[in-house]
Amino acid sequence: MRHSLALAAIIFSTIAGRANAQRCRGCMSEDTIVRTHFAPGFGVHFGSPQKASAAMGVVLGQSWQRNGADHSRLFALYAEPGVSAGRASLAFLDYGYGSFGSGVGIAATAMRTWNDPWTAKENMSYGGVEILLWPIVFVGPRIGMFRTINGTATKPWFMSLDFGIGL
Repeated sequence: MRHSLALAAIIFSTIAGRANAQRCRGCMSEDTIVRTHFAPGFGVHFGSPQKASAAMGVVLGQSWQRNGADHSRLFALYAEPGVSAGRASLAFLDYGYGSFGSGVGIAATAMRTWNDPWTAKENMSYGGVEILLWPIVFVGPRIGMFRTINGTATKPWFMSLDFGIGL
């Protein structure tokens, strides 16, 4: 229970640091300087095929401010163990659209299933592409299309869908 609370606190503090709720446009000058940064990345997801999972990884990229909004283009490398599957992904993330920190991402993902996953066959390896959408700062759905890498399956393709906070 304490580990779950600690993980939730880390995730929410990471998201809160990006919110910029206390900044007023007239109080600060525009910061158009591009800054390179390297940071840890976290996330939690609920959906198919993993049921529930936690993502942990690193993020490298550039951030800047334009028209009073933060913008970033980032690369993320993360592992995501879950209840019924595990993933490893390399993603390109682009966010800073609108006033809610909306963004999109695309990821190349390798996945291994176990323990009765949703919409996928158990004990199989898959490779695929995922689209990550964040209508609000790093909160939103992730949609993926996967194909079996090893083994035989009557349906070699499957689609994943989950909802998450963070990576």
